[in-house]
Amino acid sequence: MGEKEKILIADDMETFLKLEKMLLERSGYEIIMAKSGGEAIKKVQMERPRLVFIDLMMPDMNGDAVCRFIKSNKATRHIPVIMVTTKSDAESRSRCEQAGCDDYITKPVTQRDLFEKIKIYVPVERRRHQRASLRVTTTTTGKSMTFTDFTYDVSEGGVFVETELTLPPGVVVDLEFTLPDEPVPVRAHGRVARVVSHAQATAGQ
Repeated sequence: MGEKEKILIADDMETFLKLEKMLLERSGYEIIMAKSGGEAIKKVQMERPRLVFIDLMMPDMNGDAVCRFIKSNKATRHIPVIMVTTKSDAESRSRCEQAGCDDYITKPVTQRDLFEKIKIYVPVERRRHQRASLRVTTTTTGKSMTFTDFTYDVSEGGVFVETELTLPPGVVVDLEFTLPDEPVPVRAHGRVARVVSHAQATAGQ
């Protein structure tokens, strides 16, 4: 299994940090957390994350100052920085642009917001195990339910299943499907890691 991609999230709100850490770790990323601008700089230098999300307003050093530091350092200037703001007004956008930020998003940040940005700045081939397209019938069994749908693709790390049902992340399921030209079915036990739309899946999610 390849090394996990590191994503740094810097915010002084612990609740936000824990929520985003939980969402992203379930999708296979290594999450590094920082509660201040100074801590964010230290962790960027030590950990060399693949992507940085940082709140614009931080207690000791604001996010735009942290971004300037990252972008002025030869060893870290290549790291994409996404600013998290409480509003998308012209002043906030201007601060992000002047600091050299690659992008920004506004609070409240949703799971979809995070994955849309990650999709842009972390190439699929580096984020995931190599995936292979595979459309075969699969039977999924969970707590008090069984349904039949189709696989979308598979990899060493998991399988995407096309379904009209919405299963929340964390739900335990058992899958059974048969590979082409193989007499014995594949059986797997695991959890729902995340839910994506058809558009996200076809875009490389």
